[in-house]
Amino acid sequence: MGAAGQYDGLQQPQQPQPGLPVQMLPVAAHSTTSQSPHSQQTPPSQQTPQKQQTAPQQPQLLPHYPQRSVKRPRPVKSCTECRKRKLRCDRLCPCSQCQKSNRACKYAADADGQLDSDGSDVEAFEASRPHKRNYPPGTTPSGASTTGEPSSLAAAVAAAKNGDPSGLPLLEELSLRMERLEKQVMVRSPAATDLSAGRVVAATADTIRGLSVKNNCKRTRFFGQGSPRVMLNLFDDAKAFIQQHQNIAGGREVLSDFRATHHFMHENYAQALAPISVFVDSMMPVQKRMTDILPQKEICDRLVASYVDSSETIYRILHIPSFTEQYNLYWSGKQQSESFLPQLLAVLSTASRFETKSKGILHERADGVHNPTSCALVRSWLDSLKGKQRVEFESLQVEVLLLHAQRMVTQRINDLWAQLGYIVRNAMSMGLHRDPSEFGPRMSIFQGELRRRLWFTILDIDVHLSIALNMPTTVREGDFTCRPPRNLDDVELFEGMRELPPSKPIDQMTDNQLQVYGAMTLPARMKVCHLVNNIDSIRDYQEVLDVGAKLDRFLEDINYIFPRQGILNDTQKSKMWRSRVILDMHARRPLLALYRSLAMGTPDAPPQITRAHLRSSMVILKYLDEIDPRQPFFPVITSMYHQMLKHDITQAALSVCYYIQSAHRASDNMIVGHPQRHSPEYGGDDYPLYKPETLSIWSPERLISTVEKSLEILTTHASGNDAKEILAVALTLESVRKPEPRADEIVRGLYGVLDVLLRSSNTTLEKVRASQQDTREPYRPDGYMHGHPHMSNPASAAQYLGGWLIWDGWD
Repeated sequence: MGAAGQYDGLQQPQQPQPGLPVQMLPVAAHSTTSQSPHSQQTPPSQQTPQKQQTAPQQPQLLPHYPQRSVKRPRPVKSCTECRKRKLRCDRLCPCSQCQKSNRACKYAADADGQLDSDGSDVEAFEASRPHKRNYPPGTTPSGASTTGEPSSLAAAVAAAKNGDPSGLPLLEELSLRMERLEKQVMVRSPAATDLSAGRVVAATADTIRGLSVKNNCKRTRFFGQGSPRVMLNLFDDAKAFIQQHQNIAGGREVLSDFRATHHFMHENYAQALAPISVFVDSMMPVQKRMTDILPQKEICDRLVASYVDSSETIYRILHIPSFTEQYNLYWSGKQQSESFLPQLLAVLSTASRFETKSKGILHERADGVHNPTSCALVRSWLDSLKGKQRVEFESLQVEVLLLHAQRMVTQRINDLWAQLGYIVRNAMSMGLHRDPSEFGPRMSIFQGELRRRLWFTILDIDVHLSIALNMPTTVREGDFTCRPPRNLDDVELFEGMRELPPSKPIDQMTDNQLQVYGAMTLPARMKVCHLVNNIDSIRDYQEVLDVGAKLDRFLEDINYIFPRQGILNDTQKSKMWRSRVILDMHARRPLLALYRSLAMGTPDAPPQITRAHLRSSMVILKYLDEIDPRQPFFPVITSMYHQMLKHDITQAALSVCYYIQSAHRASDNMIVGHPQRHSPEYGGDDYPLYKPETLSIWSPERLISTVEKSLEILTTHASGNDAKEILAVALTLESVRKPEPRADEIVRGLYGVLDVLLRSSNTTLEKVRASQQDTREPYRPDGYMHGHPHMSNPASAAQYLGGWLIWDGWD
């Protein structure tokens, strides 16, 4: 049968082979009509034996196989986006695929693309890909790919119709290949298709970031996605309560009382943070003033031991044997280094925050030092340094120690972030971002390893503060070549050492174990900072899921490095708990930042993101469930938990409130599903067996109870500006406690939280109100804001509260 006969035969309706797409048959038939004249004159039955005879003798003649046919151009019917992603297009405008992925649906005439196509709507041939040939089994040369090309398919069908059995194996092989290709391309789940194509529908701008604009646009402040001000925009009922508070019975009064309490606590805390003038304003040398403020040696011994045990963990700033040697020399009257006293004072300031009754902020210094005064003296010493003294390694250690001490008491993380920028650039000017091995024998082995430890400490603090403020990191991956430090004990490092000992396994406990593990997670955490700051431009969920999967694996490894079994005494258990929480938070904090805006603001976020976000939020709120509250060290652990994680607790509590709200609405019930179902580990409330990897489902009642316990911790240990965050959590919780919240119940719940806050501050509501009498404006409108110039605008009326809760332009 000739070529024309082949064409006529293939155009007749046929029963397709199993697994062979029906649309491929007419394409194969059409491809045979455009063969060269030489190929049309020779029947396929005569060509095949000739090739089988010549192929073993002359492999170079294989290219004389019939050339790939040139298909007739076909008009483009699918949109450009579906053709680009090889998706089925329903040829509407916009098509369903583009609507699903929120893409701009354009067709070839609109996109100025090619008006004709030589392939099907599903399988667009790439012009840059070289043409592939198909050969019978056993004759395929190395490097050639055997794919289901239309011309090869037509030849196989023609050979089968002419009774040539050699074409049947090829046809079956092509059918299997096409079946596998169809399963991979066309039978993917809609969720997978959405994840791999199109721009992510980002959350609205007011749930990602905010800007406080005041003083005629001359004073502004940026707030990231983790700020309670921004997260409040996710709760309509809480926002409505604030905007309409003047029309709610008791609404204006409760917010005014919270405002007065906030100012009362803020003023008291500001007075406690004021340095002691007799030390700061004295004309005595700064070294003499630092000596005078030091407590007795017994107190110093206890505080130094506490600092080494609790702070020199993931942040490695000091070489403990060298510091201990200087410490003993100082008390024996043989001080050698001028930088030792500033280092010691910063160490004592950090430890006094947890180990003293004054918490390092009261002027009574019987059991410690006054943190603000110590930090002021250390800053005076740093400012007195000249030229080359500023690039001394010990001076950089003092800078980092001072930053760490200020973190214990400051309420302004922005100031720490700005100060860290100077530290990073100073460290880079000293060459710490380059690996010490690049400088040859001029850099000693001992100093080189200390530089690595300090550099990765600076990087870790940079990532932590950047995530907390939703800011980009100062240093990005690729900006440094310094290798991570080794997992070694401090006693293994000493002056004059010839080479470094091999690093110990990561599960072997050493003085530097936590920092080494933190360095392993650093690239993924840096990637999170980049993604969070570019959340609007993320086009693919897959990149977010990949980074999240890495962080999840790191979190799982922590349970193997610090197991919960085999701990004999309470001291070991407490230390193991601190180490596990430190590592867990360094991986869980960026995971929450990565998922927060997607899980709480994007309607079509993948379920694995929303579940992981809820699970991590609950883990943070349940850290203390591992510790028996009857243990004597429990109050110290609770204070440390609050001080170091209070912002994370606030964010986690607001996140859990969001899921409570979603569960009540029942419009997208992807979290609870079965309210009465509980994990076996959580059958009771008495010291549950906490396993992060098994936390899965909670009822709304369980979520509410968890937030209430966390709110109690925040309220009991409140100070400074904490009243703002406490009000945000309390108001949000009351607004989502029931599906239909009532204004009077919200007011009653807020007053309950305010009462606990006042008792923890050792004051009363009457004292707080009296302290604010002199600071109020002369004009005092009534509860309905009668006569107020902004009474017609609820949002503007809310600004009468001083802007301490919401900011201009919130509405």
